[in-house]
Amino acid sequence: MKDSIQLYKRLLAYIKPYWRVSLISLLAMACTAILTPQLAQQMQPLVDQSLIGKNPAAMWQVPLMILLIACAKSISDYVGSVSSQWVANKAVEDLRRLVFDHQMDLPVGTHQAETSGRMLSRITYDIPQVSSALSTAWIVVIQDSMQVAAILAVLFWKSWHLTALMFAIGPVIAWVIRKASTGMRKSNRAQQAQMTAMTSAVEEQISSLREIKIFGTQAHEAKRFARINHILRQETMRVVRISSANVPLVQMLAFAAMVPVMYAASKLSQSGLLTPGEFFAFITTMALIFEPIRRLTNINSTIQRGLAGAQSIFELLDLQTETDTGTRTLPQVRGDIRFEHVTFNYPRQESPAINDFSLDIKAGETVAFVGASGSGKTTLMALLARFFDVQQGHILLDGVPLNELKLANLRSHMALVNQHAALFDDTIRYNIAYSRQDADDQAIRRAAEQANALEFITKEKDGFDMRIGNNGNQLSGGQRQRLTIARAFLKDAPILLLDEATSALDNESERVVREALVELRRNRTVLVIAHRLTTIRDANRIVVMERGRIVEIGTHDELLAANGAYARLLASGEEVLTDDPIIVPVLEKAAAGEVLHSR
Repeated sequence: MKDSIQLYKRLLAYIKPYWRVSLISLLAMACTAILTPQLAQQMQPLVDQSLIGKNPAAMWQVPLMILLIACAKSISDYVGSVSSQWVANKAVEDLRRLVFDHQMDLPVGTHQAETSGRMLSRITYDIPQVSSALSTAWIVVIQDSMQVAAILAVLFWKSWHLTALMFAIGPVIAWVIRKASTGMRKSNRAQQAQMTAMTSAVEEQISSLREIKIFGTQAHEAKRFARINHILRQETMRVVRISSANVPLVQMLAFAAMVPVMYAASKLSQSGLLTPGEFFAFITTMALIFEPIRRLTNINSTIQRGLAGAQSIFELLDLQTETDTGTRTLPQVRGDIRFEHVTFNYPRQESPAINDFSLDIKAGETVAFVGASGSGKTTLMALLARFFDVQQGHILLDGVPLNELKLANLRSHMALVNQHAALFDDTIRYNIAYSRQDADDQAIRRAAEQANALEFITKEKDGFDMRIGNNGNQLSGGQRQRLTIARAFLKDAPILLLDEATSALDNESERVVREALVELRRNRTVLVIAHRLTTIRDANRIVVMERGRIVEIGTHDELLAANGAYARLLASGEEVLTDDPIIVPVLEKAAAGEVLHSR
């Protein structure tokens, strides 16, 4: 119970900036609460003065008073509802934005530790649950609580003896609501977990549609989804059963409390201690209390769903964001990079991904990193961009340790081209300009031309205004990759990170993209991870890595002549692939165990 109160208090803190509108809402709700029992109280003069006393004045004054009270109540209802919804929705808007921004600021490692479905479900599922708890539930809880308090005040004022009889059943009702809350909170958490599993499953199935079709696993995926869907239905029905039983049970107990009150009131009326009008007004006022009690009991399920969602959201908001320890900025950099005895270990991994790694890279130099999967190549680039922080040693840029530089400043000097082109469902212009959103059309066109992308862009009907679809699915692989290269051209950063930028392309696309990359590499410090010999053979140096260490370093020709780890990688075909007819015979010699020499 304490946890629920603390969670709701934390939620209500997001309403605080809008306290003026909240005050208007509370005043309007208070008016509604006060006026509600006044309608029932008009039954006393209606019965005693109009119906029984035949008072001519009362015959038109009482109905007029009822009309005025009803009109005032309707206005206060409207003002209270609209203003409270406005406040609640503003708070939800703020919370949604805060969650999104916080997710963007979380370290890469945190995102890797959580499924993308879990991150997504916080926006698509948890926040709507919180929205209901802050909007609908907030109105019901405050307004109906005020109504119950106002009705009870009138009942006590009219007859505290009769009202006291109603409270005999109060502890039992409180116990029922508490037990129902515990059950619904538990089921809502289970429901939340299944919704996350469903989101992840759908996301995986959509992104892997081609693999599912080619391997004929549609039936398997359908069964997997059906199983998650079935469990979700079970958890949803458990909440429905508890909620549905909770409301009629509380109503039954409330009506049970009415029986002795009605009996006692009847005896008082029979004894002449209550007039017929007073009796009718008391019973009518008492009957008014059951509808707000019903709503308050019914809203409990909404509150519990909202609290379950809030718990998930606050767990995210309590996660530590990316730490920016830097205080320095470099307006411009040459591009000298130094790794000094760098060691890095991923959580829950026994052996380090990078182990006592040292390397000097001069400004303007192109260094290619090769090695078997898991040798630490991608981790090295992630450390350079400070997606992760080194645990031992230092990385220096132009002699300045990376942790002394502000993150935004450090990354402003870098451009990244990945194997999987990260594009957005917008226009070609938007995607190229993503790295420099203030760029003019001329600069965007020049970047597209440098990336060999202008050719296919000008053939499109809408040109730069063509929408490319989700992750660029309206384009070919080579076209998508050229847009990311154009983006890098536009940023014009002195350091370029190429992570298997051509490995997923066919030969012709790879040729066009490689030509663009050759141009992009000019006068830049370039770190390359590649699986194609054509991408790395003209690097100034090639670094061969195993288990986070350097085992060989040199030019392509030097490493071939050494007939060591690099030659073995070429011969195995596991790391470096090529369809070049001139290079294939060299690989065949390596496979035969002959000493390799460059041609």
